[in-house]
Amino acid sequence: MMRLIIYGAGGIGCVVGGHLARTGHDVILIGRPGHIKAINENGLRLITPTGTFTLQIPAVTGPGQIDYEADDVVLLCVKGQSTEGAIRDLKAVTEDVPIFCLQNGVRNEEIVSQYFPRVYGVMVRVGAVYLTDGEVIARRDPPGWLITGCYPEGTDELVELVANKLRTASFYVKTTPDVMPYKWGKLLGNLNNSIGAITNVRGNAIEPITRAAQQEFREVLSRAGLRFISAEEVAREWPAITEPLRGSINTEAQSSTWQSLARGQGTVETEFLNGEIVRLARKLSMPAPVNETLMQISQEMAANHEQPGKYTPAQLCNLLGLSR
Repeated sequence: MMRLIIYGAGGIGCVVGGHLARTGHDVILIGRPGHIKAINENGLRLITPTGTFTLQIPAVTGPGQIDYEADDVVLLCVKGQSTEGAIRDLKAVTEDVPIFCLQNGVRNEEIVSQYFPRVYGVMVRVGAVYLTDGEVIARRDPPGWLITGCYPEGTDELVELVANKLRTASFYVKTTPDVMPYKWGKLLGNLNNSIGAITNVRGNAIEPITRAAQQEFREVLSRAGLRFISAEEVAREWPAITEPLRGSINTEAQSSTWQSLARGQGTVETEFLNGEIVRLARKLSMPAPVNETLMQISQEMAANHEQPGKYTPAQLCNLLGLSR
């Protein structure tokens, strides 16, 4: 029987793992000690728009605490800055396990493929809030949608098997032989994560900054000859995801970057978001000053354990040299 090992039991990991466990799938969680202690003592509290569930799920703090079986599949949900360390720890205890990267950014699959031969990309749009140990909020019902395929390209029987398990757990899932353009398209939206975290504001007030960051993205990807598939294009080719939600939960919490700052975690994943555009721009000898500054400010805030909202949108525009 296939076990789904959620490596990185934070917001996304616990919403995905919680829904899988709730619908009868065999799940193991790997996460941070405080969170795992709370789960082992009281169960995982999964709050959804249609009800709250307390789930008893096996949970450990490291991959070395699991006896691996032939049918195991790892769903990697750690933030990008933790990928290499997490994968090295996994490699130390198992030689060959398929790994699905349920992560923002486009670099994780490349890193994982240096250690394991069977790697799968997953573009994830799941609304999740994790601010309290032992508890996560699934913002929406259905909880989200995912697009998956082999990395760097292709599809296989395991893709379909895992996709079907996720579908039975209420997720919309699409399989594709060309997953990375979808992940680049998700990255376009994720450039906004740092902006909301720095300003503690969302919506029209930060729109000029979002536009500037996304314009750099488009220029850099055009020069690099890389294709991306935007959320709007996905909605046109996959109408099911535009159907009305059965329910939703509004919270003050914003993106995963905002949540990392709010928890005082000490790191954020913007090196793998805005930083990816900076990295690619440097290879092409192009400037990307907006994304570079957003990365630097958010990383400094995390290192200094600052809460979201250091600058107003107007102050951030001035720092970036943008007119409002």
